[in-house]
Amino acid sequence: MRSLTLAALILLVSNANAFDFGSVMQTVAPVAQSAAPIADNALASNPLIKNLTTTLGVTPTQAIGGTAAIINDAKNNMSATDFAALTKQVPQAGTLLNAAPAGMLGLGNVGSQFSFLGMDASMVNKFSPLVLQYLQDGATPGMDKILAAAFAQ
Repeated sequence: MRSLTLAALILLVSNANAFDFGSVMQTVAPVAQSAAPIADNALASNPLIKNLTTTLGVTPTQAIGGTAAIINDAKNNMSATDFAALTKQVPQAGTLLNAAPAGMLGLGNVGSQFSFLGMDASMVNKFSPLVLQYLQDGATPGMDKILAAAFAQ
């Protein structure tokens, strides 16, 4: 019985050496990425997120993360008072900002954040006008000027 167990162990070890983990990961990675959960189903149905996914062909997760990166950049160009006023006028601005994938906003510039999401940095120029328009549509006339100035920086 002991020799049978030893033979089975040797067979298992020799088969394990033949196992190509790299090939398995290449096969599984695209499936895992496509099955990644959307940050928030309510956000996926947001008109801006729907517009970004249909117009730019990005995933809902990329649309939410890209929007968060752009809102965060604009926030950094606004006073705290102005940003607080914006989130009162357009509550989704704060919600979208808070929905950024963990650690993404700490990666440096917006281009790096887009790269983290699997998008080219040139996508920032495609996202920005759509995000700005969405925010301005929900903001007061005074706030839309503040937003335009924050996006211009």
